[in-house]
Amino acid sequence: MYDENEIKTFYQNYRDSLDRQYQASLQNLEQQRKNAQTSIMSGANKAGMLYSNFPARAKIQYDQETYQPAQIKLQNSYQTGLNQLQNNILKYQNSIREIQDSIAHLNSMS
Repeated sequence: MYDENEIKTFYQNYRDSLDRQYQASLQNLEQQRKNAQTSIMSGANKAGMLYSNFPARAKIQYDQETYQPAQIKLQNSYQTGLNQLQNNILKYQNSIREIQDSIAHLNSMS
């Protein structure tokens, strides 16, 4: 028969999985950002522009054009996954209730 704890356990496990995936993706994004900034600084040093405003502008440009859009996309994807999970759980619970009500109605007719 229907067990509310099974749904809660499934939900929590799935949510934990989404959270782990999100955190891993964030860490990957941060590492890419650090690598890009290191590359910017290295390039500026090789060009003799390390102490100019070139590295700061390049870092800002990278953040605006690459890092922030990727971060927003990741956050939106994570939120969409959470919303889908919650909607599917609600649909599942409603379906089970409808089935249980139908069974109870049929049993009452016997």
